Amino acid sequence: WRNRVINVDEILDQVRAEENKDGSCGKESVLPRWKNDIVKNWDEIVRVLETIEALPRKTTNPSTKQKFDKFIARVKVAENKYVTLGRYEDTAEIAMDCYDCDEQYYIDPSNGTSTLYRKKNCLDIGTLAELMSKICDVTWNYKAQRQIAESSESGLNPDCPAYLWMKTLLEEDRMVDVFRHFYPTAEARFTCWNQLKNMRYSNVGGRIDFTLVDEALMAHVEPTNGGNLLRCGKETHDDPLGEEAALLAATAGGLFAAGTFAGGGIAEATKRALDTQFGVAHTGMIYTPPSYSDHVAVSLLMKGGFREHVVGELALVGGASTRKAQPHKSQRSVASFFSAGGSKSSSMNSSVSSARSSSALGAKRATPQEDGNTPKKKPLHSYFRESQKSTKKDGPPLQLNSRKSLLNKTQSTPS
Repeated sequence: WRNRVINVDEILDQVRAEENKDGSCGKESVLPRWKNDIVKNWDEIVRVLETIEALPRKTTNPSTKQKFDKFIARVKVAENKYVTLGRYEDTAEIAMDCYDCDEQYYIDPSNGTSTLYRKKNCLDIGTLAELMSKICDVTWNYKAQRQIAESSESGLNPDCPAYLWMKTLLEEDRMVDVFRHFYPTAEARFTCWNQLKNMRYSNVGGRIDFTLVDEALMAHVEPTNGGNLLRCGKETHDDPLGEEAALLAATAGGLFAAGTFAGGGIAEATKRALDTQFGVAHTGMIYTPPSYSDHVAVSLLMKGGFREHVVGELALVGGASTRKAQPHKSQRSVASFFSAGGSKSSSMNSSVSSARSSSALGAKRATPQEDGNTPKKKPLHSYFRESQKSTKKDGPPLQLNSRKSLLNKTQSTPS
């Protein structure tokens, strides 16, 4: 809700019109305080934003020692007094973008045409609250910002091309946003977060992954039991539609560990954390671990009789793009280490294994050629096959060629 947009010019016009009504001149406006705050302080905000600049900073990854340039916006609020705005970003343009109050246009690279995507003086609630606090010493607490977000003056940016496209799908093409249809009051149920800044662990994100169903097919979608089927982390929650339950779901109840800013990437999730993504089939969200993607999956549950209306088979289309969207497919199973062709087949499916395979081939070429008197080395898997031929007095054979038994043993081992 902090990303909802306020058109400041519309607020200014509204307040001035209220002040010009008969009998109201010189009296305290009955409008909400936040609107009066904008009227009193907007000119000062505009003046200070004219001094904005991007402040560079060199950062070093302590693990790799690699150096990076980062930028943060800075403004001059008074003589010899500066304040920074926002966070450190990769470029100066990104650092200052959300504080640019001029009209913003999108340039189509295919034909060079420009399209307005943000009107003048349109700011999201979070940015406006920051400017009020740092420039004007006016604090909008959580309650005040929620009041603004829930007012009729705030909403999604109505000029954004993506918003207009989605609006066309829902209103003209009669498609249904299934998640919002079944959970109209759900809060903070996001599908994507900025993992570079660890935003998933405070659940500041966006719901940008949708399941859209034709209105004519909604009768075949399995109805939900309120919000009781929504994932809520480790356990069920008394208010599954609230913000707390959404935070628990996004973080697996605190089991997903944030990446350190010292480098090293995202920590692998434990088995207990991974188990939180599974549960009863439902229409909603499946909170896959952060190591898979900065997005999570969305799910749709159709009624049992739906397949009777389907002509042909339902199957996922294969291809390189599909495999890239399924990172878990590239992970080598334990069983592959004990099969003759496991290493070779895995290297074809995993870029990591491919790199290792290439290194191994390079090392082999660098080794002096073997002569005819050098005994050939037996492959590793041959030792396990021979162990299965052992007699009863040596104990039962080692069943290492059973993929199912290996996976069961692995999964039963605590992470």
